[in-house]
Amino acid sequence: MPSAIDVFGGAVLVLGLTALGLSVIFEATRLSATAGRQALVRRRIQAREREKLDQKRSLDEALTEEAARQATLDGLLTERSRVLAATNSLKMSKIEMVHEVGDPVPGAVLYQADLRTGGDSVRPEQRRIVFAREIWDRSNIAHVWAETPEAAMAAIQRAFNAKSGVVATRVQRAASASRPADQADATAQTRRTPDRPPLRVAGSPRAA
Repeated sequence: MPSAIDVFGGAVLVLGLTALGLSVIFEATRLSATAGRQALVRRRIQAREREKLDQKRSLDEALTEEAARQATLDGLLTERSRVLAATNSLKMSKIEMVHEVGDPVPGAVLYQADLRTGGDSVRPEQRRIVFAREIWDRSNIAHVWAETPEAAMAAIQRAFNAKSGVVATRVQRAASASRPADQADATAQTRRTPDRPPLRVAGSPRAA
């Protein structure tokens, strides 16, 4: 029969092997659980990365769309400014300031001449601009009754002397031979002073 020592030793060996097996199983379970948690964390990280990429893609698309809309808006604003400038220019070109020089006399013909400022022979500080300076930002013409173009130019030069800074050019027969005052429309504005030719506003383009 085996001795008590052998039995005890065998029992201790069995217990040791059992404990070792249990520790191996426990460690394997722990490692398996850790690996599972790590896999879960990796999947979450990958999901977060995919979500981050999707958000970045959406942000890039939103920024691109915003840039396109801003470019469209800038283009519309530029076009609006161009249209407004063209409209104002067209309005200005339709407004014509008519200076009436003299009165109709038998045998006289109605002539018209272009008026502008900026004569080189008169220094700016010596110029005495007739009427308000803003008037000369528009188209200005003179209507004068005379027998010849030379007489018409002489009458205009008497009305606008050299110191006024106003220069008359392109004297020609007016499109209508009727009295200029009768051609003004209901909204025509007339300014008269004792020493200046009467001025009225015409709303249609001047005749070529």
